[in-house]
Amino acid sequence: MTVSNRQLKLIKEAAELLVMEHRLTTNNAILVISSALRKELGIRQTSFETLESGSKIERTSFIRSVIKHVQTALENNPYWRSHNLDKSIKNFYQVLHRQWD
Repeated sequence: MTVSNRQLKLIKEAAELLVMEHRLTTNNAILVISSALRKELGIRQTSFETLESGSKIERTSFIRSVIKHVQTALENNPYWRSHNLDKSIKNFYQVLHRQWD
């Protein structure tokens, strides 16, 4: 999986948000996000390059699926779970969506 500077910035901003709002280390946040990205790329059998050249609808759908994977990972780990999970997931979505418009 090759990552462009734009995609790296997207992942870093999203990871910072998880670190701030949950008890994740930077490494854990990046691991959760990159795992979710790889999983969704595999499910869709696509690449970042294809998504970037695709429609906004495809990117939005991809982002929502990635966020669902991240949310599931946070919910499954009681140490990372937050009382404001819904709010933080909404903020996480906004960060990813804003970076990939």
